Amino acid sequence: METVKLSTKGQIVIPKGVREAHHLAAGTEFMVSFVNNEIHLKPLPLFPATTIADSAASLAKRGRKKISEKQVRSRIAQGLKSRDDKSES
Repeated sequence: METVKLSTKGQIVIPKGVREAHHLAAGTEFMVSFVNNEIHLKPLPLFPATTIADSAASLAKRGRKKISEKQVRSRIAQGLKSRDDKSES
């Protein structure tokens, strides 16, 4: 464990080894929280999390009936199983 010092501007430097090990680049944003006398820094994701429904609109075509997330997952599973079955033959 390394120690760091708070600057007069309220800044700290995350040690290089920690930055490299966790792929933290300049500009990475963090959520900061104070829990039980500890400061927690959590890197925010580069892109917000999406669901199948969020991205389904990019695949939409006029007249195509929408299907549920459950149906999408089922079809993906069927496709993967079919692919696996073919590779085992």
